[in-house]
Amino acid sequence: MRVTATPQVLEAAGGPATVRVEITNTGEIISGYQVRVLGADPAWVAVDDATPTLFPGSSVVVTVTLTPPPDLPAGARRLAVQVRETTPPRHATVADLELRVTPAPGTTLTLDPAAVTAGRRASFGVTVRNTGNTTVEGVLAGTDPEDRVDFRFVPAAVLLAPGESLSARVEARARRPLLGSPAVRPLLVRLDPAGEPEQPGPPGSAGEPLGEAPGSMVQRPVLGRGAIALAGLLAAVTVFAVVITVALAGVVNRSAADRDLAIEVAQSRDDSAGAGRATLAGTVVLITTGAPLPGVAVEAFAEDDPTTPVATTATADDGTYAVDGLSDGAYLLRFRGAGYSDLWFPAAMDSADAAPVEITAGQSPDAADVALGGLPAVLAGTVEGADVSGATVSLRIPLDQLGDQAEEGVADGAAPDPPGGAAGAALREVPVGSDGSFEIDGVPSPAVYDVVVGKPGYATEVQRVDLAGGEERSGITIRLREGDGVIAGEVRGAAGPIGGASVVATAGDSTARTVSLTEGDVGAFTLRNLPTPGTFTVVVAAPGHAAETLTLNLSAGQQLTGVSVTLGTDAGELFGRVTQLPGGDPATGVEVTVSDGTTTLGTVTQSAGDGAGSWRLGGLAVPATYTVTFARPDLAAQTVQVVLDSFGTITAGGSPADGVTAALHPAGADLTGTVSVRNAVDGGVGPAGNVTVTAVSGARTYTVTSSSQPADDVGRYVLPQLPPGTYTVTASRPGSTPAAATVTLEAGRDRDLDLQLAAPASVTATVVAADGPVAGAVVNLYRATEYGTAAAPVASVRTDAGGRAVFAELDAPEHYVVDVRLQAGAAPVAASPPITVEASEAATVTLNVAAAAPMGSTPSGDWQ
Repeated sequence: MRVTATPQVLEAAGGPATVRVEITNTGEIISGYQVRVLGADPAWVAVDDATPTLFPGSSVVVTVTLTPPPDLPAGARRLAVQVRETTPPRHATVADLELRVTPAPGTTLTLDPAAVTAGRRASFGVTVRNTGNTTVEGVLAGTDPEDRVDFRFVPAAVLLAPGESLSARVEARARRPLLGSPAVRPLLVRLDPAGEPEQPGPPGSAGEPLGEAPGSMVQRPVLGRGAIALAGLLAAVTVFAVVITVALAGVVNRSAADRDLAIEVAQSRDDSAGAGRATLAGTVVLITTGAPLPGVAVEAFAEDDPTTPVATTATADDGTYAVDGLSDGAYLLRFRGAGYSDLWFPAAMDSADAAPVEITAGQSPDAADVALGGLPAVLAGTVEGADVSGATVSLRIPLDQLGDQAEEGVADGAAPDPPGGAAGAALREVPVGSDGSFEIDGVPSPAVYDVVVGKPGYATEVQRVDLAGGEERSGITIRLREGDGVIAGEVRGAAGPIGGASVVATAGDSTARTVSLTEGDVGAFTLRNLPTPGTFTVVVAAPGHAAETLTLNLSAGQQLTGVSVTLGTDAGELFGRVTQLPGGDPATGVEVTVSDGTTTLGTVTQSAGDGAGSWRLGGLAVPATYTVTFARPDLAAQTVQVVLDSFGTITAGGSPADGVTAALHPAGADLTGTVSVRNAVDGGVGPAGNVTVTAVSGARTYTVTSSSQPADDVGRYVLPQLPPGTYTVTASRPGSTPAAATVTLEAGRDRDLDLQLAAPASVTATVVAADGPVAGAVVNLYRATEYGTAAAPVASVRTDAGGRAVFAELDAPEHYVVDVRLQAGAAPVAASPPITVEASEAATVTLNVAAAAPMGSTPSGDWQ
């Protein structure tokens, strides 16, 4: 099988990327294949033909399309295309790929509220959300066209991973107008890149803001309408006083009695006009938080005339007021402010229910303190999210806005703080409509509230709003995040941290995915926005590694960190070297079979070069225990059990450095030895060539002939690689009695066995005459069946001085005839009858000849 993937580097820029995988069947049978992508979420992958079938020598091109999600973090990650045979021998091949996700930054800023009515300073909430696929790092800044506003941001720096958001607080401060109408100051809040100058550059420049949000600040003047009205009233009193002074000057010349009367009348008028010496004072606070209210108009009415005020003033910045110059009597007090409900002292909505304040003998009464409430406000908006059904929106008074009430515990209306939500007193809670809309009416104002969106199993999102009195705030948008749980940790392998690993957490219908970092804190991962409480199945996978599955439980709002995931390899390999004994030479051509009981793979040891005897086999599932068998016909098979751990490391049956080694013994044993024979003439012993050596074990028979040359090897025999067993070994040669022995052979253990034959058959002829032994006569030995024919003798020997002629190493059993001739070529002068010679028998015969036997006479002789 041959696999080629092109291109090997894929660019994903907001769309799908394709790779062409060419598969060639290099085998000799029809094979089926399975194509899959490792290291990628299966939801990203589309394969046009995932299970092709190929004839031998044919090829096919499979198109693999990768469509990563838009929120996949930018960067490079390693993938691989795996092609596995579905038919024996089920080999697998992997082609590496690199997927490069192009950075696509995106940032949104939302200012809430967009407009704030305030005095010297105003407070806004700003939400920054990273909608891109790369990390955003920036600094919040603000500008206004008149350059009169100072900004302060808490926090000022922003560092957001893809999909994260941050809520910050913006405080705008500017000098208030002295008098006149409220001043409207447009504002622009922006997010500048970190390290860039505060002023934005032209579009497309390095200093271009990452995001902007417009807003406005409406500043009330220092002297509002109430203060101006009070100043007009004071001016009218002054004019009236001048008129009185002129009138008094006109009666200077009158009589003392008339002058005294005029003075009394003037004094009475002054008293009726509020020219007394008593003071009504107190403090006006906000009913929701107890905060002092500046700029509230305070009007004093005569008890019998609640229509025209006799005195008017306004509260200072600390909420205090003082109505001076009041004469003795009973007065009604009314408090009025823009956006606040009119209030008559102490807590009446109209004058009929008001309580008068008595002033006696010019003495100022106790402080007349009131708590003023704003006109009912309305909050409305939309909750965004994948599933907003069942969500609720609650309105909370933040602890930092409760003042002294916070220290008292805010027992009334307080509720437990939601996990990750805003602490404070719960004021109201409403359900979210199926379309995500919500509305809360009758909200006490002015006030600062936290709008909290929650749902069981989802993260709690908080947005702070600053409501002016009676304000109808709409267009509030809050996103219901999928969860408030976090699982964070590190992915490691045998070689250290693994970057680019896919991490997928699943709980029911909820799925969250990320990848481990490839730069910086390599291997680190964070899964955010997980619904809690819940049980998550976390699957971690990386190219070249086996996937790991964890089951983790998260309690409500739990952030589980320090999760360590160790990945093993997805396929291991076995290797090693085979030698043969004795000598330890490389064993080439040895069949190596690896099996786990289900799948069996095989290879052979190398036959040449520096790697002779070595072997290697990959694509093995891990962890697993394998049986490795080494076999060659001439060598004894050997089996080893090997254990591969999840990292593909050999932990038993071999070593990580040398692999699985084996030293094979020969399959049988060599039987060698020397065959010797005793000489029939002199009785000496010497090597015997051409002797048949036979080894018999049961039905198995092995035969060899002893060597006859060269001289040094005469009599040697070798029976190579006999199977283990017990053998009867026999050496036999015509004329000699066979020699036999029994030997037991073990595999790999050679044996030497020497055999000695008895002296071969022989015939000794003695030629005598009347006067004694005949020396020099020619004695011929014939086979009995050939005597008298034209056949040549078996052997011819001349008699020695004793008249003897010895014929040694004769074939036996056999019948022989011996005759004697006085000289070569002459007629025989004596012949023996047929002599029967058995194996190793030493036969003798005596031939008697006449001193001068005539040619053609009948021979005679004796034999035994």
